[in-house]
Amino acid sequence: MEEAIQLARLSATRPHFSHSLEWLLFTIFDAETSSASARRRRKEVKKGPSLLDRACELIRHFGEYRDVVVSVARKTDSRHWPDLFASAGNSNTLFEECFENKQYRTATCYILVVEKLEGPTIGQQSALRLLQVALQESMYDLAGELVRFLLRSGREYSQAVEEDERASESLLKSFFTFGFTSTAPKARGDVLHTTVKHILGEKATALMSSKELRQLVAFVKGTQFDFTEFLRSDRGRAIRLEDFPTALRTIRFKLAIEGNLQSRLDAEFLLAHVRTVGFHEWTVVLATLLQRSEVLAELFQNDMKLWTAYVRALKAQPNASQYDELLAAVERDLTAHLGPDHSTLSSTGLAFPATAAPAR
Repeated sequence: MEEAIQLARLSATRPHFSHSLEWLLFTIFDAETSSASARRRRKEVKKGPSLLDRACELIRHFGEYRDVVVSVARKTDSRHWPDLFASAGNSNTLFEECFENKQYRTATCYILVVEKLEGPTIGQQSALRLLQVALQESMYDLAGELVRFLLRSGREYSQAVEEDERASESLLKSFFTFGFTSTAPKARGDVLHTTVKHILGEKATALMSSKELRQLVAFVKGTQFDFTEFLRSDRGRAIRLEDFPTALRTIRFKLAIEGNLQSRLDAEFLLAHVRTVGFHEWTVVLATLLQRSEVLAELFQNDMKLWTAYVRALKAQPNASQYDELLAAVERDLTAHLGPDHSTLSSTGLAFPATAAPAR
């Protein structure tokens, strides 16, 4: 074995070394699975370490070990996983090693194996821990995978328990019915859904409160979080903006829209959501940054005092001239909405009749 390890180390720096290890383990495992089935048919007992045991011992000397094992597992029928991990090591232990070494993507691959071999409770607990870390590390696509796993796992567990209970009740209907009645297992899917929703809500609150809006959009899209529902909740409604000038400067800096198409798309995404739920403070800031005059005119047409305050606030901003075109566009839109006889506010900050003739 030592000689084999030394020879393998000579190739460790070559391209596709990890694929070679995976091919080795997969080929041996496939052969072992077939031979084990044959032995069971002949009722023979295996003696001594198997070729699979020795292959795992060899590969364990390399950092790719955990990746290789779970990759082979994903390529094989889950019915054979007990045989693989009998040689490779306890699946939950391997998951924990990935977790401790911050190999979060590999750890996510182990979740299905842990659920299958160690049971749904341990699988769900492991996934919840990993979900929280993935969110902390801004790994939102990975977090989305874990959310989908958790919700599916909870549903399947609840359905399986209900089917087992129905079978038990039909068999022993006149006898131990009382002892089989339990609502806790059925409720696990609901509890898991509530827990996931709470974790995601905490993250959304943190990102929105700190104005990390590009991260917020990536989070919502990666996890398929129901952002509209969140904004309508008490938690979402509690996230208020500070005064308009400060909010405008902060969000302009955080989004960095100018010259960045993705940032602009992110801002449009957020604007659509805050308009849907009637968040006027957020709508004014985002529409200003996006130069959406029609959105602003729609807000101000029923409150000219608000429009007056808005113009004065923009005029007090550093580099206020950058907003001149926006103010002129909003004035035109307001005139179109309100009619020619309505008084609006010019970009100079003075009220005037929109169509007044010049003094003679």
